[in-house]
Amino acid sequence: MRIRPRHELPVIPTANLVDIAILLIIFYMACSNFVSQQPGNLKLPQSPDIDKLNEPLVLVAIDNTGAIRVQGRPVSGPADVESAVAALVHGQTSEEKRRVMVRCDAGVCQDVFGPVLEAIVEGGGVVTAVGEKPPAR
Repeated sequence: MRIRPRHELPVIPTANLVDIAILLIIFYMACSNFVSQQPGNLKLPQSPDIDKLNEPLVLVAIDNTGAIRVQGRPVSGPADVESAVAALVHGQTSEEKRRVMVRCDAGVCQDVFGPVLEAIVEGGGVVTAVGEKPPAR
């Protein structure tokens, strides 16, 4: 009679899985696109009554040339701002989650930023303007 050898299940080494997970996280962080907080050339308006706020879900910026960016990407006009804001705040019920931070150059006239503010409101966003405190004298 012949004795069959026992076959044991192979053991999968899991000690290196943590290293692989960390490398994947680093890879995705290096390849991801972070939203720029200061797209373009902006000189923010100044006011002594400015409070610090948490970062919003949506960022709209208008630079000194009147170029508009939503989440760091250029858009052609207020209609595009409205559709982009509507897509980004869709389904959000709280005012905090629908906040849209608007960074506008101090030299931009109201004819440029007015329609953008209206488009944000039409898209369902809550406008929060950004400025900076004047230097202490």
